[in-house]
Amino acid sequence: MSVALISPVDPYPTDAGKKVVLAGFLDYFAERYGPDNVHYIKVGTSEAADFPVRLHQVPAPSRADLVRNLVGKVARGRASLQEAFLGSRQTGMAIADALEQIRPELQVYDTVRMAQYAADDVAARQICYLDDLFSERYSRMLEATARYGDVDINPLANFAQHVPPRLRPLESNRVSRSALLRLERRLVLRSENRTAHRFRRCLLVNDGEAAELQRRTGVAPERIQAVPPLVTISPSAGRRYTGAPEFVFLGLLSLPHNEDGLQSFLRTVWPLVLARMPNAHLRVIGRDAPQRLVTLIAEMGDSVTMEGYVPDLGEALDRAAALLNPLRFGSGIKLKVFEALGRSLPVVSTPVGAEGIASGPGTGIGIATEPDDMAELLCSLTSEETNEQMSKEAGEHFARTYSRRAVFDVYDRAFAL
Repeated sequence: MSVALISPVDPYPTDAGKKVVLAGFLDYFAERYGPDNVHYIKVGTSEAADFPVRLHQVPAPSRADLVRNLVGKVARGRASLQEAFLGSRQTGMAIADALEQIRPELQVYDTVRMAQYAADDVAARQICYLDDLFSERYSRMLEATARYGDVDINPLANFAQHVPPRLRPLESNRVSRSALLRLERRLVLRSENRTAHRFRRCLLVNDGEAAELQRRTGVAPERIQAVPPLVTISPSAGRRYTGAPEFVFLGLLSLPHNEDGLQSFLRTVWPLVLARMPNAHLRVIGRDAPQRLVTLIAEMGDSVTMEGYVPDLGEALDRAAALLNPLRFGSGIKLKVFEALGRSLPVVSTPVGAEGIASGPGTGIGIATEPDDMAELLCSLTSEETNEQMSKEAGEHFARTYSRRAVFDVYDRAFAL
């Protein structure tokens, strides 16, 4: 059997959550059907030097395409901004030509951005991977803006690469930013609902959001399914915690929820930790940090270090007391949590940071909502005995739900023709 996955995202290197999911799909398909039978249709060019399956690159939309879409579709409520930025007759024709050559039995479209290229008769037989419900993500951004006066949200985040430079200043003004979020929330909600009705099956990474989409569309439950990510944990020497008060924050720092969560933690929780453990150390691992975050971390002195992108996380995670995930808003599940669980590393998180993942006693994930409680939880994990028990629970949690065998079993059902 042959498979085609259509996406505007280059999945390699796997340095962001979305890329990890897409790379996991390709890994699964290559093992099930052979790499020569797996095709990746990439909108725009790919910089990957050694693509593991067959790569087909098609032209990305032009600026003229965007203007036509904004006037003809977005202004009339027929498409979301995401679809407008990636909609093009030329791109659609190139995708159709590639599919005609491949003739895949299974086609997987990456979110509503690519779902617009599937005709109704094709969609009725194929699959759309929706990732998160972006309508929910935008709602929570708006809620966070209203609740926390210090939240500074960039609604474009890592999607900015698809947005013409002349439109990017819209996100720098608080009023236009909120208006942009409200507009896109309304438009993308319509697109999500429409996609759920059109496709044979839609996949998300969050059980709660899968249930929400099924509730609001009324489609048959088997047509909407949550799938876990296939997280490949790099080989390491194993957990080597020796009691040092060292913690790790991991994530793409240009994402609004990561930047905001880390800034809030540094201002409200980290001083409480340092008061109890003056030698505590936080390693911030992630690229694309905004200047305001760089400045704040510099004010923390030697207690916090920023390390950028680290290709091999083994050394950092295997010796840390815990992974920190202090998000105040956001939607969907966070892949950094799976990375930690796979290494038997305890996680300390807010409820938002652990959304969609079993947490609490016995899971390896400790939950705290208030600064004092989070500081207490972090400090308690410097006890080698406590850390060893929670590490054991984290590893068992991963093996049950997110191991390669467990994920392949779910994918077999989700992608079955």
